[in-house]
Order: sequence, then structure tokens, then C-alpha cells
Amino acid sequence: MDYRSFFAKFFIVFCLVAKATQNDDGSAEHKPSLRILNGQVAAAGQFPYQVSVRLNREHICGGALLSANFVLTAAHCVYNINQTALGVQAGTLSRTAGGVFRAVCHVVVHPEYDFDNDLALLQLETPYSLSYYIQPIRIADWEAPSGESVIISGWGRTYEGSLLSDKLLYSRALTTERYEFCAGADGVTNPGVLCLNTPQGNGFCDGDDGGPVVYRNVLIGIASYNANACGTVSYGGFTKASYYKLWIQGVIYG
Repeated sequence: MDYRSFFAKFFIVFCLVAKATQNDDGSAEHKPSLRILNGQVAAAGQFPYQVSVRLNREHICGGALLSANFVLTAAHCVYNINQTALGVQAGTLSRTAGGVFRAVCHVVVHPEYDFDNDLALLQLETPYSLSYYIQPIRIADWEAPSGESVIISGWGRTYEGSLLSDKLLYSRALTTERYEFCAGADGVTNPGVLCLNTPQGNGFCDGDDGGPVVYRNVLIGIASYNANACGTVSYGGFTKASYYKLWIQGVIYG
């Protein structure tokens, strides 16, 4: 047996397998990643703005860090909840371990929240010390063009009725659409809705509410609701961050 030929072939096969199991950031996966509506497992530091909004230390929703001491999330996640029971976990890929916890000292729900205008700001009792793993994200002050891929992320259910994901998952499957498209497809009348085309088997699920929608490293929206079961084709269900930027800045900077 020609051992040199054998080991040469083995090395080529090994390299092909390693290439096929890499994440978008180049880090290797040793087994197929968990699937949350066809999502992928995030790498450490890949989404430093992503936080877990917590009730009595348990994950209930996602959120986006806007500054060292303010988080943007969906209003329905925190509406009528005693703020002393709320907190935020940042800087970890795990839903159940690691990261840095901060208590919430003030909740500001949008004054016109009533299904629409579904956003709220959480002021943290102690500001975060920013690092590679914990960084705020900027809010867009422009409309993303239609037909563009966006990034969503969260610890929500991997399919309708499943358990929450233990790892932070993300997807690039959703694309932007014109507001008029959503108005025609879903009867949307609020210009504060972000119109996204969510293909079958993709998108947010329960537990991802309040999580970020990002285009070119800028926050363009947050998850609000699922019109149907997780993974069904939909267009609405997201709050447009740029539409509310003046209100958000007014709360954060007074």
C-alpha cells in the first residue's frame, strides 16, 4: 500500500470537510449547527449589540444595546411589568450562562403603543463597560433600499412550540420590501412598520421578540409580532427603528 498516497488523499478530504463546516466568520463547526427557522450559530463577538431581556433572570425577549445604559426592545415584552423584576444580559452567546447582567431602573414604553408603535427603552441601573463582546449599535436615519438582505438574531424557539435555543442564532434569509408592498399584502397602515419579506421556514419565533434587524451594521428595526405560526411566509411584524429615532434620542439624551 502506498502510504504517501493514502495520507495525501486523507489530508485533501479533511480540508474539504473543514471548509464545508465553516461559519460565515470562518470559524469551524464540529457538527451541524442548531436550526432556528434555518438560522446559524453566532460566533463570539459577532453581534455585540444583542442582549437578552430578562424577567426574574429568565429570558423573555431580545433587545439591542443603543448606549452603555439603554436597550431598545418591543413594548409588549415589558408592558405592565414591574421594572424591579426586569434585567438585561449582554456579552454572551449562551441563553443560560455567562455574560454580564444589569438590572433595569426605568422602563419607557412608547406613548402611543397599542399593538402598533411596539417599542420600549430600558434604562439600566448600572451602565455597561463596553468591550469587544458588548457594544452599542447605531440606529439608521435612512430607509434601507428594497431587495436587500438583513441580519436577524435571537434565542427564540427553533420551531413553533419548541424549546428556546440555548445558543444565539442568526439568519440572513429575510429581505427588505417597500412599505407599500406590506400595506397591500398585510393591510399595514402604520408607516412605523418595517416591511420585510420572510420566506417559508425562516424568520423570528417566540422568544425573539424585541430582537434586532440589522442592515450594513446599522439597526433598522426590531421584531414585534408573528402574524401566523413561526416559519410561515409573512411581510410585516417588525418596527422600523429610523421612524422612531427622534423619540428614542429624546428619551436617551433628554
